[in-house]
Amino acid sequence: MFNHDTTGASWLDDQAHQMIETPSNDEGNLDLSPEPLPLSPKPLSYPVEALGPVLAPAAKRLAYHVQVPIGMACQSVLSAASLVVQGHVDVARGNIGSGPVALFLMTEGESGERKSSVDKIALAPIRTIEAEQREQFDKVMTTFRAEDEAWEMCRKSIIAANEVKGKQAMSEEQQARLSEQLAAHDECRPKPPPMPNLTFSEPTAEGMYKHLKANHPSAGLYSDEAIGFFGGHGMSEEARGRTIEALCHLWDGAPLTRTRGTVGESGFLAGRRLSTHLMMQPIIADKVLGDPLLQGQGFLPRFLICREPSLIGTRFLADRDPSASVDTDPDIAAYCRRIDELARKELPINDSGELEPRLLRIEGEPFKVMCDLHDGIESELAPDGAFHDIRAFASKATENAARLAAIMSVVEGADAISVTHIERAGQLVTYYLETMKNRTNEAQQDQQERQARDLLGWISSHGSTLHQNDFKRLPSAYRSAKKARLLLDKLVLAGYLRATKYSARNTATEWKVVNHVQSH
Repeated sequence: MFNHDTTGASWLDDQAHQMIETPSNDEGNLDLSPEPLPLSPKPLSYPVEALGPVLAPAAKRLAYHVQVPIGMACQSVLSAASLVVQGHVDVARGNIGSGPVALFLMTEGESGERKSSVDKIALAPIRTIEAEQREQFDKVMTTFRAEDEAWEMCRKSIIAANEVKGKQAMSEEQQARLSEQLAAHDECRPKPPPMPNLTFSEPTAEGMYKHLKANHPSAGLYSDEAIGFFGGHGMSEEARGRTIEALCHLWDGAPLTRTRGTVGESGFLAGRRLSTHLMMQPIIADKVLGDPLLQGQGFLPRFLICREPSLIGTRFLADRDPSASVDTDPDIAAYCRRIDELARKELPINDSGELEPRLLRIEGEPFKVMCDLHDGIESELAPDGAFHDIRAFASKATENAARLAAIMSVVEGADAISVTHIERAGQLVTYYLETMKNRTNEAQQDQQERQARDLLGWISSHGSTLHQNDFKRLPSAYRSAKKARLLLDKLVLAGYLRATKYSARNTATEWKVVNHVQSH
């Protein structure tokens, strides 16, 4: 209440001076803490040991030799294992369904992160087989052309031999005899040899259909620069719906169908398998993960996505054994031998050209462990759960765990899927879910706030002071004065930086990090 001898204006002045001169003991009256910036997601470590005694040692040694993030090496060896196992086994998840073991993997890596190098080594056994088949292809193709030409001439001779002389019409008996002879001959037509490639990188839906029908019923979609896939013909505005639908069907193990007006172009294709590993730069991944069509059709939630901190700038050669190499590493050699052995194993194909994989069952105690994994994930899909925002991915996590367990059991030569395989698969899918959760949380943050946080971190780690003359030393994204000043102004207003020097035009030229001490 105002004193009658004090005007309202003088009372306000007294109160202002008192606030300045007298520290407040009431912590709730004045909050001097800075505006919070979004926290950077804590980097996750790929649970490499969960890959087991064959894949884990190879991944670790690949990461060492090539100097790539461990997760990237793990994705590459896992993708190769998926390719060579998928044609031989399916997996049954107790009484809740069965299906393929093929994996869809996506790996993010900066330009220069050596994605191509690590993938080349991981897929080396596959590439060796493809090279061998290419060497034989020309010879086999020459033989096929000769046999097909002979078959064509024989067909013409059958028709000529049944021609009716003169103008007399062919009788029903003659027509039936010619039809029977041609049908028998057509069944013996030579088949063209399959193309030597087991993988492709930029397919269309039609291209995948033809490859899986005429070449190999088990194949891989692999790209170390997936911008070629997402920017290719198969993902054009006109074709992307068909391509996505085909890929989703293949992951599910469902048949592919084609309906065309041209005779012989329609068809039904069952018993095919496809593994996928797409490696891309984060800027491409941002666009892909934000695509509503890819999300809406359930394409992206089928993927196991890996993103780890870059090693660029830390890949030094000092203190490394110069005699050690990929070619002499025993762990990589053991991995390559096993992948080669499985890749050369004859596929179980029926007379119709369809795969008939052996069914691996998850039952007994392993099934109980898998149910615990499923229920734990399911409980986090509720509105207040950890995985609610990524429920499309989480809903497929248990099925991906079953696939991972099956692949690891085959690679390791196990007779059945064990409790250990399920537990290790659970560690892997947990990592993928946490990675996707971080990825989603980061995407929801304001981009400018993230950049301000990153710039503040850079200044703090470089002496806590920044002068405008040092703009050229900033990370490349912030080197322009316009961009840097925008973020610096935001940090000053938020209370993280203080401008300490100004130009004659009253423009800030130096900034220092403000150390905020919490009072208790």
